[in-house]
Amino acid sequence: MARWAATHAPLSVLAVMATLFGASLCSPLHHPCYSEDPDVPCDSFSASNTHADDDSSPPFPAVKREGNGDIQQPGHEAVSYTGYKLLRANVEDSKLPVVDSLDTAEGVDLWSWRRKGRSHMFEVDLLTPPAAEPKVKQLFSANNLPYQEVIKDLQDAINKQKDDFFFSWNRPAHPMTWEKYHSFDEMEQYLYFLEAEYPHLVTLEEIGYSSENRSLKVAKVSTGPNRTAIWIDGGMHAREWIAPATTMYILYRLVENAWEFPELVNNFDWYILPIANPDGYEFSRTKDRLWRKTRSINPAFPDCVGVDPNRNFGYKWATKGSSNYPCSSIYHGPEPFSEPETKAMADFLLTHKDELKVYVTIHAYSQMWMAPWSSSHTLAANNKDLIEVGQKAVEAIKSYNATEYALGTVPDLLYLASGSSMDFAHGTAGIPYSYALELRDRGNYGFILPKEQIHPTAQETFLGIRAMTEAIFHKLYPGKKFV
Repeated sequence: MARWAATHAPLSVLAVMATLFGASLCSPLHHPCYSEDPDVPCDSFSASNTHADDDSSPPFPAVKREGNGDIQQPGHEAVSYTGYKLLRANVEDSKLPVVDSLDTAEGVDLWSWRRKGRSHMFEVDLLTPPAAEPKVKQLFSANNLPYQEVIKDLQDAINKQKDDFFFSWNRPAHPMTWEKYHSFDEMEQYLYFLEAEYPHLVTLEEIGYSSENRSLKVAKVSTGPNRTAIWIDGGMHAREWIAPATTMYILYRLVENAWEFPELVNNFDWYILPIANPDGYEFSRTKDRLWRKTRSINPAFPDCVGVDPNRNFGYKWATKGSSNYPCSSIYHGPEPFSEPETKAMADFLLTHKDELKVYVTIHAYSQMWMAPWSSSHTLAANNKDLIEVGQKAVEAIKSYNATEYALGTVPDLLYLASGSSMDFAHGTAGIPYSYALELRDRGNYGFILPKEQIHPTAQETFLGIRAMTEAIFHKLYPGKKFV
């Protein structure tokens, strides 16, 4: 995901990289993954392309596979991340190409980068395999980049999450809690429970099936006809487990605790898709904790499994911040909506576009509340309203337990990406208030957020959603009371 063009790097930087890695610096301008020819392969020693959800796996990860599979056939066997470290560096913008060039070299994975306020400094997180660690640290030292070891052994952190994988709480009717990360089946069981116990509030609609034939169920929460509607989805990227957990919590608060904030369901209908990528999610639970994509099979590249669903929507598809290379974790797919999951979502959004006024897609991590566009530096026509509403949301989150969120557009806070669901919702479906959220944390745990943080993360996010909803209500219906 070379987010900075090689042409921006000083010659001294290129010399250092040539010495350390024996490979040229790659970028969206020079890298074969960004070629117009989808058959051009990437070599495993170079960076991939720009992407915009601060998480990507290398095409050929330098990991120990527990099966006997070919190391260059990612996504088939169980994966261990023993000895992998998460290194964090503070980097001036002028030196970002140096760090960016490490991405995918010998399995290095640039997890996240975040601008520090409005400064020219960025905080960059790099997942580093044992074999690449000396070279990465040498590069940091050669360029005077201070760094720290945030996670000393990623597999240890993963194992702590897995301790209670297959334990179901002995609760009547459903196993759902916010004290552990649940399986797709357990979350689906909770959806059935809500529909059965609260038929006056909840109906389930099956909008399609995943590649592996898992049901894509949208829960509609409604108290009457002809309401303005809000859509929320989570779990589009498989390894971002806190996203579906939080989405399920929002549903819980809207239904089982509807009495607490009745104005939320009295004034809006809610459409909630808790897990937009169920196949990838289950694969991340059982095989590869850092899996990101869907699990579709590309007949032309059967060894390169899946597509990045958040690069697969048909708005500005395959223009910036995605890859033509099927093994890339930001592969945009052979065509827009090649994935049954994204096609089902898009069809639903278009069918309901007249009632939908709000679209929220929930991701992790970095604590950001982001507005369109993700595919362009151009601001949305209603950017002022989007930012004003977002400000109410991030203030509500901070007031709960001091968690701070950055607010802005995707390129302002991160980088360009095309084919995103948020841009499709805003640009094609015409949903005026469209947002992408990046939940906790800012890198202490990254994608491996401990189960102890599920409830506080979900609670603060719900309060942000509530504040957003009230602010949008007053924008849509000025002079009316939100009751």
